[in-house]
Amino acid sequence: MALKDLTTSKSSMAEEVIEEIISDYVRYDPEEMTVEFTHESGSLSSKAKLLIYLVALQGWPFVVDDVVATDAKPAEIEESTGIRGGTLRPMLKELKDRNIIAEKCGRYSVRAIALRTIKAELDGAPATTQARRNKSRSKRTEDQQDASEQTAASGETAKKAKRTSSSKNLSERFNAWFEEGFFDKPKTLADVQKQFHKEALIVPQTTIPSYLLKAIRAKELERD
Repeated sequence: MALKDLTTSKSSMAEEVIEEIISDYVRYDPEEMTVEFTHESGSLSSKAKLLIYLVALQGWPFVVDDVVATDAKPAEIEESTGIRGGTLRPMLKELKDRNIIAEKCGRYSVRAIALRTIKAELDGAPATTQARRNKSRSKRTEDQQDASEQTAASGETAKKAKRTSSSKNLSERFNAWFEEGFFDKPKTLADVQKQFHKEALIVPQTTIPSYLLKAIRAKELERD
């Protein structure tokens, strides 16, 4: 394998990070050109919901061919997220001061360079930060440590369940295309990704080969 085989474009990397951040919490409506929150978003804090919405706006170019705004005014954000202006505006200022988002002509958007930072923030504090905090705390009792470990295990189980559910839904849609006749004619990797996008599902190209390989091994597809 040559090193060039391991390269990937900046756009595909950005698409993958966006998908990782928003997949459990939003869906795109290409007809209405709106971003809709899923039931799972009910557990999000206001700041997390704001960040996920602004990140989702960055995903529009990967979903539709039309020109769609990837930024929004505070009033538009308030209407889409349900976060009231008195809570929203201080958060926008704080995120702007931290260079997480940018503001131009009264419209706010996520900085592409901040996507990884946002993902890390939504996933929780980095291990190094947590370690420093632990040093400043008093020693926990054995019972408290057990309780903490159980909570962490439950959280990890919940995350795995969400990822499994998301992968299952993608597999079900992919398999349904056989009955719908999508694969009656030869398709490229880009064709498959475009079909996912038509159904408002952001799927990085790096993920698609796994579905194709399974279908080939099951004799449902042939590779040309």
